[in-house]
Parts: sequence; structure tokens; C-alpha cells
Amino acid sequence: MQPVIVRVAAAVEIGVPPAAVFALVSDANAKAKLNPFIQVIRIEREDHGPLRQGSVTFFRLQKGTRIFEYRMRCVRLEPGRLIESEAELPNLFTVRVEVGPAPGGSRLTQSEECEVSPQMLEDLPITRRAEHAWRLMKILNFLLPELAHETFAVIFRERTDALRVSMRRELQEWLLAIKAHVESGDDSRRAGRADSRPSTDAGWR
Repeated sequence: MQPVIVRVAAAVEIGVPPAAVFALVSDANAKAKLNPFIQVIRIEREDHGPLRQGSVTFFRLQKGTRIFEYRMRCVRLEPGRLIESEAELPNLFTVRVEVGPAPGGSRLTQSEECEVSPQMLEDLPITRRAEHAWRLMKILNFLLPELAHETFAVIFRERTDALRVSMRRELQEWLLAIKAHVESGDDSRRAGRADSRPSTDAGWR
């Protein structure tokens, strides 16, 4: 089966200047800790100084019972406006974060693109019947691939659609958590010294 790519995006308007928003989203640890769907185990920059193109950050995160480890490389940086990152994984995973002015403050947009793996399709909010069908098809696809191929492909697409909806909902809630945090004033006081500590951008995804 050809690789299946999922693309999601979300945006939120925040009532503070872009500099304060960018200070947070360029701090990987601070940003990830605001994601209500993951627990940060360890986030560490592998280079020193201000974030720059080529900077690499190691992530060890937990979501539910699963633990994820990966590295994100900053492949494009426009200070104060844009960060693009790519995961150093066999499968495609990219994150693009944009901060720009908006009436009353700023607008934060995050776009993600990833190649779907079977592991990503586990633990989705679906019916028990659909879950049993998915498990059966995984077994048949392994034992009798020709017999199960078409049915498996249909179920795979259905679960991929559910994954896309779930990813977008979680991303939107993450951005809303960032909005609430920044508007509370905690980060507006830190914007001026954001360049003094190691940072990069990425979530678990």
C-alpha cells in the first residue's frame, strides 16, 4: 500500500504582540508542556545558543500508555515569524509554525504533515465493533494478504479519517492552551529574554 499522508492545521488569535507568542512557541519545553494530550519526559537541545536553522532537539514524550522518542531538526527559521521543523524518523513528520500580527494582537498557526503508521491508528475513539474489525483485518492482512487486502484498505482509510479528525482537534486545543497561557501574562515578561536560552519548535506529533 502506498504511504498515506495526513495533513492538519489550526489557528488561533491571541491578544498579545507577536513577540510574546513567538517567544513561547520557539521554546520547545514550554510549548510542549502546554499540550494537554502529552506528558513531557525529556526535551533537550543538542546544540547551544539561540535557535537557528539546523538546530536539533531530542524529545521523549508520553501519550496515554505510549512513549515516543524522536529528534526534530529546524529546517527553516525566520525569527519572530516562522519555524519549520522535520523529524529525523523513517516516516515523514513535519511541523510549520507561523506567528503574525492580527487585530488586537497576533495570530498563531500550526500545520503538521505526517505519514500514517499502523501504530498511530491504535487507541482511536471508535466503536467496539470497528475496533474488533480492525484487529481481525490486521491478522488477516498478515496471514492472508490477498484475501484481506481490499477490506483492510477500506478500514485503514476509515481509521485514517478518524486520526485526522483527532489530530486536528488535539492541535486546536493545544493552541487554545497556548493562547490562555500567553494571555495570562506569564510569557509577556519573558519575551525579551527568549533568545538567551536553548529552544526549538515541535510537539509530540
